[in-house]
Amino acid sequence: MVQYVFTPWRNRRELLAVRGQFYPEHSHSRPISNTYRYHGGGGGGGGSTAPEAGNGEEEGHEKQKAVARVSMWMHRGGCPHLVESTALLTAAMLSDDGAVVPRVEDQRRRDGSDGMGSARASKGYAVRAAYSAAFSRFVTGLLDSHQDKQRKMSMYDVAKSVGLPATFVELRHQATHEQLPSLTRLRAAAKKALDWIWEYYWRQLEDLPRADGEGSGGGAYTGDGMDHGPSQEERKCRELLVGYLEIAEGDETVKGEIKRFDAALVLTTLGSISESTRDVALLRRAVAFEREILEGERGPDQMVEDECLAEERLPNDVEAMRTELDKAWEEVKKAEDVKKGQEPMEQVDVEVDMMEEKPGWALYEGDVWVPKPIGVI
Repeated sequence: MVQYVFTPWRNRRELLAVRGQFYPEHSHSRPISNTYRYHGGGGGGGGSTAPEAGNGEEEGHEKQKAVARVSMWMHRGGCPHLVESTALLTAAMLSDDGAVVPRVEDQRRRDGSDGMGSARASKGYAVRAAYSAAFSRFVTGLLDSHQDKQRKMSMYDVAKSVGLPATFVELRHQATHEQLPSLTRLRAAAKKALDWIWEYYWRQLEDLPRADGEGSGGGAYTGDGMDHGPSQEERKCRELLVGYLEIAEGDETVKGEIKRFDAALVLTTLGSISESTRDVALLRRAVAFEREILEGERGPDQMVEDECLAEERLPNDVEAMRTELDKAWEEVKKAEDVKKGQEPMEQVDVEVDMMEEKPGWALYEGDVWVPKPIGVI
C-alpha cells in the first residue's frame, strides 16, 4: 500500500533551494537566487542577481528569504524541527547587527556619533535573548523527540545518543535557568549549532539534478557538487529524464535524445527516480514513460503474441486452480467427518476418567446414615 508523506514544501527541489540559501558556502557550484526563482519560490524580486562568494549583503538577503519561507512552512504544519531551528538560529544571527554589519558599528564608535549607550545595551540584551531562545528551542525540541517514553533518560544521555555535544546541553541549561550567556559565547554557539544541523540533517538530503535548458537559470542546483553517478552516460541520462519529467513532458526532441540511450539504462534510471522522489505527479509520469518504453521495445507483433499466449494459458491455469481447490475441499470434509466420529468417544472417556480419579458427591445407598466422629475409622 502506498504511504503518502505530507510536507510543507511543494517538492524536494524547493527544500534544496532553501538549503542553499541557508548554507551558501556549501552551494558554491550554482547561483542560489536563480535556482530559487526558477521554481516559483516567492520572496524576491525578479531582477535580483545571484550572490557571489563572499558577498555578505546578498547572502544576508537570501537568508532572510529562507527564514520567511520557513515561517510560512511552520504555518502550514509538518515542518521538521531542525528546519525550524535553522531558521530561528539564522534569524537571531541576522538580528545581531554585530554579526551582520560590524563595519557600521566600528565606524560609529570611531566617529563617536552613537552616544546612546543605554539603547545599545538594551539592544544587546534583546539579541542575547533571541540567541538564547533559538538555541534553547533547538536543543530541547531535538532531545525531546529522541526521548524514550518507557525509560526516562537525562538530557546528557539523549544528547550522547544522537551525537549532540554536551556543551550544547550546558549552554541550554544556563540560558534557561541562569543568567543569559554572553553575546560572544552565544554567537559562537549559534554558528556551531548551524554546522551541526548541516551535518546531521541538511547534508543527508540527496541532490536532484535537472537537465540544462531554456529557463534553467544557469543550471541545476547540485548542492555539494558531488558525483552521484557511476558514469558520465548515466548522469546525462538521468539529467535528461528528470528534465523531461519535470518541465519538458511531451517534448519530442528531448524524448528523442533519451531514446538514444540503451533501454535498460533508461529503465534503470527511471526506477531510481521513482524510488527517490516524493512528488506524486513526477512518479506518475515516470511510471507512464516506463510503460511506454516497455511497450515500444516489445513492438505490436510481440504484444499480440503475448496476448495470445496469455489467453491460451488462462483456461489451463483456471482448471488447475479448480482441481486444487476441489482436492483441498475434499480433504477438509474428510477431516471434519473424522473429527465428528471421534468427539463422542473422547468425551465419554474424559467423563469416566474424571469419575474414577476425582471423588465427588454421590447418593448414599444404606438404610440409615450414622455419623462418625472425626478420627474414628
